Amino acid sequence: MTEWRVANSLLQLRAQVNALHPNRSKQSDGTIGDAAHASRSSDHNPWLKDGGVGIVTGMDITHDPANGCDSYVLAEKLLASRDARIKYVISNGKIASGTGQGNAAWTWRKYTGSNKHAHHVHISVKDKKASYDDTSPWGLGVIVSAKPDTSYVAPLPTLRRGDISEIVGILQDRLIARGFKIKRDRAFGGLTELAVKAIQAKAGIHSDGIVGPITWEQLS
Repeated sequence: MTEWRVANSLLQLRAQVNALHPNRSKQSDGTIGDAAHASRSSDHNPWLKDGGVGIVTGMDITHDPANGCDSYVLAEKLLASRDARIKYVISNGKIASGTGQGNAAWTWRKYTGSNKHAHHVHISVKDKKASYDDTSPWGLGVIVSAKPDTSYVAPLPTLRRGDISEIVGILQDRLIARGFKIKRDRAFGGLTELAVKAIQAKAGIHSDGIVGPITWEQLS
C-alpha cells in the first residue's frame, strides 16, 4: 500500500475552519481521492512525492451555511487573501487560479468539470514544499455570509451496495421514475447497483455504483 499524507498547509486551513465553526458538517470533506480521481489528473491523488511519501495537495471543505461554514464565502476569502500557496480554488461552478498557473490570477472563470462543487469548496496548493508544507495561518476571518442562505439543501448521504435504509428507498424511487424495473425494498442490492451504474455511464461519470453527490445530482 502506497504511503501518503495531506499537505500540511491544507491541514492548517482545515484546522482553522474547524476552530471557527466547530459544529460544521464534514459530509463533503475530502482529501485523498477515490477510484474516479485516480483515473484522471487530480490533486486528490498523492502523485507528488516527498521523501518517498505521496502528498495530497487538494482538499474539499463542506458547504454548511446552516452551521456557519459557508464554503462560497470561504472561496471568496481565499481569493481575496492572494495567498501565494494557492494553486486554484473551485466553488459552485467556478474556478480561479493562483499566481503562475497560466490563467489570470484571482479571477473566476467557468468550471466545466462534471462536479460543480456546489456542496463544498475545493482548494489545491502548489507542488513546491514551500507552499504545500507552509503552516502559516490562512487569512480567513469568520466564514459566514452576511445573509445566511436558508434555501440550501445538503446532499443526501453516500450510498453503496449492502446499505439498507429509507434513503435507499428514496434512491430506488428516483431510479424507478427513470424507468428501471426494480423494487422499492430499501435494500441496496445488485439490481439497484446496476441501475445506478447505468445512470452514471449515461452521465459520463465514473461508473462504480456508489451514489455520492455527483450521482445524486444526476438523479435530482
